[in-house]
Amino acid sequence: MKERGGKIGYFCPLVPREIISAAGLQPVRLRGETSSIATADAYLYPNLCPYIKSVLSSALADRDNLPEAVVFTRSCDGMRRLYDVWRSYLNPKFTYMLEIPKNSDEAAIGYFSKQLKDFASQLSGYTGRRMMEKALQKAIVKENRSRRLLRDILSLQRTMPVSLKGSEIFLQGLNMFSEPERVTERRIKEMHQKAWGSNGDKPAAGQVRILISGNVMDRPELFEMVEHMGAEIPVADLCTGLKFFSRQVPEEHEDPYLALSMAYLGEPHCAHTASPIQRVDEIKKLITAYCVDGVVLTSLKYCDLHLYDMPYIARTLADADIAVLSLENDYLFTNVSQMKTRVEAFIEMLQGD
Repeated sequence: MKERGGKIGYFCPLVPREIISAAGLQPVRLRGETSSIATADAYLYPNLCPYIKSVLSSALADRDNLPEAVVFTRSCDGMRRLYDVWRSYLNPKFTYMLEIPKNSDEAAIGYFSKQLKDFASQLSGYTGRRMMEKALQKAIVKENRSRRLLRDILSLQRTMPVSLKGSEIFLQGLNMFSEPERVTERRIKEMHQKAWGSNGDKPAAGQVRILISGNVMDRPELFEMVEHMGAEIPVADLCTGLKFFSRQVPEEHEDPYLALSMAYLGEPHCAHTASPIQRVDEIKKLITAYCVDGVVLTSLKYCDLHLYDMPYIARTLADADIAVLSLENDYLFTNVSQMKTRVEAFIEMLQGD
């Protein structure tokens, strides 16, 4: 059998990129690129996650450039519906549904490691290339290296003022999900040098510091709003931000799949893998570590997992005298004017304290 290469698309950052790289494929996180999600309405019910609708609309509009292989996660009902539609109407050559445990205890970690082994086995069958443990260990080391540099950059964000704009780090993080590894590594090294050299476009000292916490965000509008108001964003607790960068996979573990499972199900957690009580504790740690003045909680519309937790998280933080603003977004940020008014009022309140 001829070996396959190329790209493999994925959606959730809980999919271990290391396994995909070790199989000789380039992992590319799929994003919604269209300005409208109307096309997806013919395939999915109305009150579904706008991220999923945007991704599907983009895929239907650009079928010729889609990856031939796609991995999904059983993380929510919307992703399960996307899996059904993708297989039925986009005809990929390979698909896999990765089961994500709802918690992160010992049993869940063991279960997820078995899932990862099966994923690697199925991927090997698709590529025609045997999954070598040595290749997987090498991929783990490479991903750890990039994440370590990003975490080092984030550690500098604890200073006042921050070393780099939060929007700059956010956009580099998005690039990391889709660029070839060599490009990503070069860009991160350049950003690392810029941060340590203190020659970035640094804001003035004494600014209000905002923590953005939520799920999937692929556009910089919220970051730009906050920074335009003269505030700074030292850290972003997002699926496409800190939740991804913070993972460090044990490199010398005798079982690389168990090591991956421990890292991907560990802190910081998302709404799928932890209770809102755990999430509040992690947010409070970030508030202390980064000297945060206020928290912006944001979630995609119709995201049951996050929207269920948000009222509890907001109330608990408010009870601890932490300023909180809760926002829903439609992924495309078409409601940017309304959101801008609320963000401006929130930051003005903090600046007046």
